[in-house]
This record gives sequence, C-alpha cells and structure tokens, in this order.
Amino acid sequence: MPAYSLKTVRKPFAGGKNILASEHLQFIEGAATLDAKKIGKKYLDVGTAIMRNLTTGKFELYADGTGGALPEGYDEFSLLNIDVNVDGENDVVVGEVIVRGSVYDAKLPANVTATFKKETKAAIRYVKEI
Repeated sequence: MPAYSLKTVRKPFAGGKNILASEHLQFIEGAATLDAKKIGKKYLDVGTAIMRNLTTGKFELYADGTGGALPEGYDEFSLLNIDVNVDGENDVVVGEVIVRGSVYDAKLPANVTATFKKETKAAIRYVKEI
C-alpha cells in the first residue's frame, strides 16, 4: 500500500490531462471540421478554444479581435475535449467539442481568454479550484 502524507503538493499539468470539472457536458452536434490551412501544422492541446468561420463553415483557432473584442464573422465558440494533431493540409473532423459543461480554468491553454470566457459563460462554467 502506498504511503500518504498531509502535505499538499501541486504538480504541473502534463499530457493526458482532464479538463472536465463535471461528467455533465454537451458536445457539438455533427462534429466540427478544423480548417487545416488556417490553423497550419500544429498540435492542439485539450481545451483549445475554437470558433466557426461563418463564411467557410469550418472551425479555426480562437483569437481575440481588435482591442480584445470578440472577433467578427465567427460563431460557435467552443473547446476541444481531445488533443488534435493538425498537419496543415488535411482538414480534421472532431466530434468531442464542448459547447456546454464545466471545465477547470487552470488547465486550459492560453488562447482561452477573458473575452472568450465572457462570450461562453452562459454555457461553459470555468471552475477556479481543482
């Protein structure tokens, strides 16, 4: 049997992390097609914020608009629930895209900004403590 102590320790998050703060969540219906040409050759970590381009219908990485505002021409602001490796050439279809639920705020990537959280706060709850 392992030994335990009352000492509290925090370790940095590593691959295979779980961002979900609850088992109750909702994924996007019909999946999301990630635009490989817009995203480029990148590894997208679980929790990465994405948004749908209203012109192409494909999803791109979320980035704040001018002056930290919500970007125009986009909707369906959501979070990836899996790691995705985009090759920059072939679009990727992802089914595990969170549109409603609770996630741990500290485990999310940097592109989940205050503006993104404000836009999604009605559907996604950002839990501060783990």
